[in-house]
Amino acid sequence: MTTPPEEPPHTPPPPVPPRAEGEEPPAGPDAPAAGSRWARLPRPAVLAVGMVLGAAVTGGCWLAVSLFGGGSSAEKTFGTSGTLTLVDSSFSLLEEGEVCTGLDGYSDIHRGAQVNVTGADGTLVATGELGSGTKTALGCEFPFEIEGIPQGSKFYTVEVSHRGGLTQTEAELRSGGLGFTLGND
Repeated sequence: MTTPPEEPPHTPPPPVPPRAEGEEPPAGPDAPAAGSRWARLPRPAVLAVGMVLGAAVTGGCWLAVSLFGGGSSAEKTFGTSGTLTLVDSSFSLLEEGEVCTGLDGYSDIHRGAQVNVTGADGTLVATGELGSGTKTALGCEFPFEIEGIPQGSKFYTVEVSHRGGLTQTEAELRSGGLGFTLGND
């Protein structure tokens, strides 16, 4: 007769203390400490998640302030408009209402030429550009509009191309209707 193999002695597991409902089981000696889910992730992954969360919070704050805080930029800025009339005998051959542009020594006066606004301290605060020139009884007239001029400067200087500026108060700029004349006639 053969004898059955001997079984190793059975050791019962240690008793488990009773737990309240929803309570986590106690951590074993090899288990990570409670609340250390991040400890199991590689350090670059934790840093990347932190950067993304930081950027999201910063962006959310910026958006909230932009939309709801401190008033809109439209309340803190204003716009103006005006014309530059180029007086030159070369326009005499054109009919009123025809499109025109600066020639020869006035070739910098054309649709898209920059119109700059500087504050009292000489800092550029806003820009615009000339619209299309149209022949009028006086010469070639170019309209312009400038938006986003910050309020509060003692005075402002408006300059078309590099042709010298016209200095105005805020009230004068707000009323619009600036009129520049340039030419040799």
